[in-house]
Amino acid sequence: MGPNPNKESALARVSIVNYNGDQVYDSYVKPVEQVTDWRTHVSGIAPKHMTHARSLEEVQNEVSRILKDRVLVGHAIRNDLDALLLSHPRRDIRDTARHPAYRKLAGGSSPKLKLLVSELLGFDIQTGEHSSIEDARACMMLFRRDKPAFEREHTKMWPTQSTDASGSQDVAEAPRKTPKKKKKKKKKH
Repeated sequence: MGPNPNKESALARVSIVNYNGDQVYDSYVKPVEQVTDWRTHVSGIAPKHMTHARSLEEVQNEVSRILKDRVLVGHAIRNDLDALLLSHPRRDIRDTARHPAYRKLAGGSSPKLKLLVSELLGFDIQTGEHSSIEDARACMMLFRRDKPAFEREHTKMWPTQSTDASGSQDVAEAPRKTPKKKKKKKKKH
């Protein structure tokens, strides 16, 4: 969709679902760049969608407010955050593209969401025009399916208290060393 559609893409839609897959946010975004090819057959985005699109700044503010102090689940989520020009604490991200068990399915590389959904959930996504809502729901279904494994991996990287995507708190404490008592030195007279 960007100035050079073979090399660049522009942000045109942002969709967020909650832990249960219910839509929380969905907005078209007015591209900052000139659009030379909408690639509607792939992107699902057409010029008509821009009639009610919001500015990037407005979408950034709304998404930032929604994500504040929450666990973010997504697929290759860094790409989405980069497109939004936003950051999110790494400890609060669960990425289905980086999950070790899922990477094994792709021979150690980053698996395609479509492959994960087909292999692990038993249905097909992305069969027609792209839908960011469909992708968000698929990511959340994968996360819910393997939540204990995601949280075990998370605990290895961040051995402290965490909040999961459902909002409940899991306490995973790092092993604590028992403090050694200091020996009192005897005063010499």
